[in-house]
Order: sequence, then C-alpha cells, then structure tokens
Amino acid sequence: MESPSVSAGTVEGLDSLVLENDRLRVTVLPGLGGHVFELIDVPTERDLLWHNPRTHPRPAPYGAHFDDWWSGGWDEIFPSGDRGTLHGEQLPYMGELWCVPWTAETWSEGDEAGIRMSGFGTIAPARFERTLSLRADEPVLRARYRIENLDVRPLPFTWGIHPTFAVTPEHRIDLPADEMIVGVSSHPSMGTAGDSYHWPWLPDPSAPSVPRDVRRVRPRADAVFGGHWATGLAGGWLALTDTSTRRGVAISFDPLVFPHAWLWQVYGGWRGHHHLALEPWTSHPQQLEDAVAAGRARWLEPGALLETEVAFVLYEGLDGVSVVERWPDGIIVS
Repeated sequence: MESPSVSAGTVEGLDSLVLENDRLRVTVLPGLGGHVFELIDVPTERDLLWHNPRTHPRPAPYGAHFDDWWSGGWDEIFPSGDRGTLHGEQLPYMGELWCVPWTAETWSEGDEAGIRMSGFGTIAPARFERTLSLRADEPVLRARYRIENLDVRPLPFTWGIHPTFAVTPEHRIDLPADEMIVGVSSHPSMGTAGDSYHWPWLPDPSAPSVPRDVRRVRPRADAVFGGHWATGLAGGWLALTDTSTRRGVAISFDPLVFPHAWLWQVYGGWRGHHHLALEPWTSHPQQLEDAVAAGRARWLEPGALLETEVAFVLYEGLDGVSVVERWPDGIIVS
C-alpha cells in the first residue's frame, strides 16, 4: 500500500495539480476557478468526467457566459445558478466562482494527501474553500467544504456541485427520490416543464402506454435534453453505473445541506453534446432571488461558516445502486 501523492504539471498551458493513489487520479486547475479537469478510475484508466470536444480549458473574463466557455469537468456554482441577483447586482450566469482564479496548497498527513483551494466572490462577500483528499487504500475522493460570510450583512445563496459525466446508453442513474419535477425539456419525451412524476417513471406522450424509465441514459441520436429536480431526497446520494462494465461512481453528501438534486440530461439535443450532470443542490430553484422568494435559499449570518463534506466513491460489481451508507470506517455502496 503506497501513500497518495500530489504532483504539479500543466494542462493546455495552465498550471495543474494531480492527486492520486492506486484507485483514483484527480487533476485540478486552481487558476480556472478550482476546476476539476479529470477524475480517473485508475484500474481502467477511464476518465469519468465529460470533456467538451470543441472547447478546451481556458481562463474566462469575469461575467462571461458559462456555457460558451465550458470545457466540461466539475465546477462549483455559487452564490446562484442561472442569472441571479444579490443586493441589487447581477451575478454571472452559473455564479462567480468558476471565472475567478483560486489559490492552492498541497499537504500530506499519514496515509492521506490533499489539495486545499480557495477563491473569493466578487459581488458576494464570501470565501469559498474546497479541500480534495485521498487515502492510500480507498477508492474515495473526499471534498471538504468551508464557506465563510465576510459581509456585515446576512448572505443568501444557492450552491450546486456541478460534475458532468461521460455517458453511453449503457449507463444507469440511481437516486433515493420519489417525486421529480421537470424543470427544462426540449421534447415531450423528456417531460413538460412544471410537471411532476414519480421516479423513475416519466409519462411519455409519444408512447402513452409505456412510461419512460429515466434511470436509463438515452443515446445521442435521440437529440433531446432535459433538466429534472429531485426536490425531496430520502438520502444523501446520487449514483451512475456503467452496466457494461459494472463499475460506477456515487456521490455521497449530507441531505440536510443538499436536500435537492438536479439532473441535467443532455442526449444530443443541446449543442450536439452527450453527457449527464448529477448535481447536489442546497436550494430549489437555483436562481437566488427565486429561492429567496420560495423560502429555500440558504443564509449565512455575518462571520458565520458552513462546513460539510462530499465524497465521490468508485465501486464495481454492481448493475445499479439501491443505497449508499456512511459508516465510521468508510462508505458502502450496494
């Protein structure tokens, strides 16, 4: 058993840091909003994250439109999704952390090593810190978060973790949800915006006798996309399994911090791409002023902190996931 390591390098001319053990390899770009560029399942050398084939990672000016600069991977959305406003000022689309440089430092202690990164809001008076760490014998990436309100006023916010995964029609989505809400849909077969349904069976007017199983990733040739909300998770996890290899990744989190999840399902119908984002969210809806009006925004009092941990867990030997359990000695996916 070897200890995990951290090394420096470059990606597309940008400074990078690589954290790895014998199960996982993670590449981050601190200067690009703490962007996680790669999440590699080492035994198969497969990158679980999706990469935009037409856009490489590059620094964006503050206030740029996220979608036009998005290279894939994993970003943090704070203090608002969509185009929110804070104290009368317009926030950038998908928040303001992804387009500001973060600082980074590496560390190791015993059988654990990590990368601690932090960035500041421009409009939001907040410091956002994320520490990624690996232990020697675990297929688990831990992300420890610390958000601090630097203002003299209470800070409202919405926050979503935005990892986007490479998928095929052999992939299956699992999550502990019952009622789902269709937020965005490009086609009736992806639901009608505003309608609700019981997971995983989505009524499909193009095939009214057979509801669609949303757990199944659709092929790119279907040329559709949709965004669905799980607004009352029964547990704090999301999972994605490649049924052709029986390997997958689960995201484990505190449901008191992230009671909602957003499934951004792109099956060829948005800019020709094929990917899936599984996103834990503090709030529904994403847009800050709408979440405030709905009473579902998060708030930090002046000087207050929010601290939580999220884990990305690799697993094998499963065709699907029914539960993800946190125990003192580890995380079990079954």
